[in-house]
Amino acid sequence: MKNLDVPLRAIDKLRNSAMSMEVSTPNDDSPISEMIPNGDRLLVVKGKGIYAVKLADQVDPERTNIAVPNTIQQVIAYGADDPWIGAVVLTAHHLFQSSCSLPTIDGARAFALVLKIAEDIAGAHKLEESYRNAEAEANEKLDLKIQKDRSLLVPAIGNVESRCNEFLQRADHALQELFKLVRMFYSDVHSGGWESLKKKIDNQPQDGDNFSQFLANTLPFLQLIRNVRNCAEHPMPAQKLIASDFSLNSYNVLSPPTLEIIHPRLPKSKVFVNVFFKETLQNLVSTVELMMVFLCARHVKSVAGLAVQVIEMPQDRRRSTHVRYGYGALLGDQLVPIG
Repeated sequence: MKNLDVPLRAIDKLRNSAMSMEVSTPNDDSPISEMIPNGDRLLVVKGKGIYAVKLADQVDPERTNIAVPNTIQQVIAYGADDPWIGAVVLTAHHLFQSSCSLPTIDGARAFALVLKIAEDIAGAHKLEESYRNAEAEANEKLDLKIQKDRSLLVPAIGNVESRCNEFLQRADHALQELFKLVRMFYSDVHSGGWESLKKKIDNQPQDGDNFSQFLANTLPFLQLIRNVRNCAEHPMPAQKLIASDFSLNSYNVLSPPTLEIIHPRLPKSKVFVNVFFKETLQNLVSTVELMMVFLCARHVKSVAGLAVQVIEMPQDRRRSTHVRYGYGALLGDQLVPIG
């Protein structure tokens, strides 16, 4: 039993005292949009980034060093001002960490998985931005004038294939984490992958939502990323990724870098790398957002006797601009947001 007469040490007085803390970071003076408990840390979502805050007692629980500060560390270099953060991270927070979700679903673990997905999407965004800037810089230096010796200096970005491989690795890893999330709701779908999930949903009643149609529309994208990643990691004559830098054709037309997939079942004809990156990111974010929506819509509990469902929030009822979905209940003839 503690001796209450023992005087508090200076470190105890400091750590026990009330405190205020400003989450101030270089190049980000945006306001705080959300604060999300996440294990032993607090995530602070600002307009330009997501930051983890840890108190001194979490760093130094034995209170051995009075000089240990509270810490602020950037987790993701994108924030609430970026639409995809709202669609992925904040939507996950509102859906998984709500009293409306079934108690059989570990909301904290589900959110932790989405945070891993977001880290991969952030990495893919950084790669896309780096590539886009490199291509723009190459175009700025472009001189299409043929020299007197009939030579032309063709611009080059360099390492186009490695850039594509790294981007695909991020996208594929994000989808692997998404499948882990799916298995939290449907633990028996692991053996057949995404096709197994579609088969399971197809065999369930279809009058509640269009989950089955969503999977039918999304499956080609999910299969494409998996196959493209396999082509990059395990190239063979009939299964490979071909990435090309700037090139000149026989019509003297200069083409930006392209990506082509050779595959017996799911080939993809030449596409500009910048277009492929942009479309992949858009599809990836949309897939994650809507997968979370359908999973939660089928695993929701009633609240105070009200039949709760996942709804698309009207613009004027959203807590965050880019968070489109949340829980709601039908009161009379109106859907009312809950939680």
